[in-house]
Amino acid sequence: MRKKFIFGFQILVSLGLLIWIFSRADLRAHLGRVLEEAEPGWLLAGGLVAGLGIFIGIFRWGIFVRMLGLPVTPREVFRIGMVGAFFNSFLIGAVGGDAVKVIWLAARGCRKPAALMSVAMDRMSGVGALVFCSLLFMTDRLDWLRRSVAVAGLIRFIYLYLIVIGALFALSLLLSLRGVAERIPQWGPGRKKALEFATAYRQFLVHWREALVAAGLSVFIFLSYFMTFYCAARAFRVQIPLLDFFAIMPTVDIVSAMPVSVAGFGVREHLFTVLLGDLCHVPEAQAVLISLGGALLTTAWGLGGLILLPSYRAVTRDGTAG
Repeated sequence: MRKKFIFGFQILVSLGLLIWIFSRADLRAHLGRVLEEAEPGWLLAGGLVAGLGIFIGIFRWGIFVRMLGLPVTPREVFRIGMVGAFFNSFLIGAVGGDAVKVIWLAARGCRKPAALMSVAMDRMSGVGALVFCSLLFMTDRLDWLRRSVAVAGLIRFIYLYLIVIGALFALSLLLSLRGVAERIPQWGPGRKKALEFATAYRQFLVHWREALVAAGLSVFIFLSYFMTFYCAARAFRVQIPLLDFFAIMPTVDIVSAMPVSVAGFGVREHLFTVLLGDLCHVPEAQAVLISLGGALLTTAWGLGGLILLPSYRAVTRDGTAG
């Protein structure tokens, strides 16, 4: 019941913001003109970059699958990774891509704790890259970002968010290395999660070479995500220096990823209109299309998982490989 309420709230937020954004007649008229003048070549480039990011993300998860010794072939990793991308893109609020991976691995006979650990380590690697990329690009252009009062307020929030995330990671690493998780009583709150973190950190340390490769791939995944939206900007004839655009993207990514809307739709469009409008004087119609274009270029790759969905269902239903 609670999940349904949250999902319903997210739908209302996304629909409300999108209706509010598109309610103006002048904006809708401008949207048509911008679409007519769009450059397909940049949209194609953005789609290819988005696909590359998704494929590298699947490869990164495969590193952790191998690190944990799970008996899964690279072909199977790709197949379930694409199905996970489909669930993430088109079945928001139902079963997430991470849950899909765990269910499939369990059906293949893998230990559920190890299956959970593979997606947890994958997520942890991504969060580390998020903190690194955000601080790198935002700090370099901090004075420029603060020129807008509205953006300056968002920047303070983002920095606080990144500092808290970094501090929690550092604290959990320290506690894990000191074996604190194992000393938590069986009935203690958060014991299971603490043990998962401790196990993940030990795996990172034991397989440090693979962990470094995964960290590098995580950075590249974020760069490809940023680049997808940059290509959308160029497609709609908005020319912004690359580093300026990348300095804006962490704020858009972090705020739109918060669970208040469906896949960030509505929130992301509003953020782009504010940030690009205040800092780069980009008209609202172009800012909205940049947001929708970048999001849809990424989402479209989830359709590849739809083709592979029957094989996923066969494995999870029968418990044997198709």
